[in-house]
Amino acid sequence: MSTRHRMSRTQLVMELTARRIETTGLHQGATLNEKDWASYPPATYAPDAPCSVLHAFERAQRLAAGRTIRAGARRHGQVTVRPRAYHPAEFSEALRVLSDHLSDVPITPDLYRPLGLSEADYRLTVLSSWGESEGLTAAAAARTIRAAAPARR
Repeated sequence: MSTRHRMSRTQLVMELTARRIETTGLHQGATLNEKDWASYPPATYAPDAPCSVLHAFERAQRLAAGRTIRAGARRHGQVTVRPRAYHPAEFSEALRVLSDHLSDVPITPDLYRPLGLSEADYRLTVLSSWGESEGLTAAAAARTIRAAAPARR
């Protein structure tokens, strides 16, 4: 009998974000503006290049869109993946949980409304600015992101 438990989508996004940062490293530094990004040659992208916390989070959301960590069922040596439906609310929950954890306080409208930002934009800014913290290592970032995930039921 297996004691493994299925992860919630929020836990899955946190785990995939942490894994991405651990395996590729943490990129810190100035981000490209739209004009420079448009002229950046796609041929220079590397799948194993270090990425920012925000990029790792967005990538984890795409990866988690149709699977779970325990989604595969072994049959005759092959792994089949059972897709799950895409639920944007689950990803907003992951963003809410992670940004609240990283900011150390719950994010409320009085924080983002005076700045003229939407809640989602403010929360993404929290992820981006936290990832740029001086002295933050990939291992420390991964530990903090995993700590943000709600406990398994």
